Order: sequence, then C-alpha cells, then structure tokens
Amino acid sequence: MSEARGERIDTSVESPELHERIDRVGFALIAGATVMFFLGFVFAYFYLRSLDNNGLWRPAGVEPPGGYGVAIAAALALSAAAFLYAARAARNGRSWVAAAGVAVALGLFACVAQGVEYAHLSFGPESGGYASVFFGWTALYVVVALLAIYRVESVFAAGLRGRGKGDELPEGFAPAAYYWALLAAIGVLAWVVLYLV
Repeated sequence: MSEARGERIDTSVESPELHERIDRVGFALIAGATVMFFLGFVFAYFYLRSLDNNGLWRPAGVEPPGGYGVAIAAALALSAAAFLYAARAARNGRSWVAAAGVAVALGLFACVAQGVEYAHLSFGPESGGYASVFFGWTALYVVVALLAIYRVESVFAAGLRGRGKGDELPEGFAPAAYYWALLAAIGVLAWVVLYLV
C-alpha cells in the first residue's frame, strides 16, 4: 500500500486488463510449447516411415482399430466446440455452464477411450517404428489432455459454484477455451496421421 495525498491506495490489486494480458501471454507460451512438443511426433512418424529400415516400419498385424480413432477424434472435436461455445456464451451473458460440463464429459470420454483402445491392440510399442510413434504420441497426448481437462473442469466447477451470483466469469476462460481447441486440433491431426495416412 502507498499513500498519495493522504489516502491509501492498494497496489496489490491488479487491473482486469493486466490479468487479460497475462492470460494471453501465458496461452501463447503454452500453445507454442505444445505445438513444438507434438511436432516432434509428426517428424518422427514421417522420418521413420521414409527410412523403413529392414521393412520394419509397419509389419503385418500392426493396425489400430479404426473405430476407436474415430470416436476419440470426434469426442475431442465436440468437446472443444462445446467449450468454445461456453466461452462465447459467457462473454455474451448467456448460460454456459451446461456446455462446459459437456466439454468435460467428452474430453474425459476421449481419454478413457484411448485407454480402452490400448487393451484391444494386437501390437505393442516394440512392434516397429509405427507402433513406437503410435504409443508415444497417444500416451503423452492423454497426459497433456488430462492436464488441460483439469482446467476445463475448474472453469465448469467455478460456473457451478457461481450460479445466480452475478455475472463474474472464471478467470482465464477464453484462453482455456482456445488452448483446449488447439489441443483437440492436435488430437484430430493425430487421428489423421496415425489412422489414415
């Protein structure tokens, strides 16, 4: 606290503009780090595929079940769309809590579906280059997605606690929505590369 002309000013309180700028910069940093992290798997996929040492890139029988990939990618895309809708609705003063809850449920479904898929695979990470990239990319994606879902869930929980208590939105709502959309896009890219290419 400082004193100016005989009155006390609280300097420990930061302005909403500063919080917004901090959220934007934080989102940009974590988004850049996330893209660079998963770009390594894209590089590994195409590099190892082009080398195909001794024909072991993708031996016979190394084929993930396509239905799981579609379900995971669809759940991620719908979850991101629901959370982006929630952020937009909140900004416009409309009800958004249900959409945030749907986003949490679909995101968790995608992570659980990935775990169930592992139980139905006929190959392991040692079954060639493709299998190594598949397991590495999808396992680490689930870890990052669960961390992001925690943020989505905390926005949802804040919305549940704040129902009927004014128009105050959870801090960092929009950056969380943009990050979850980015992560969902990376999940869809994983589906395209690992299941379709």
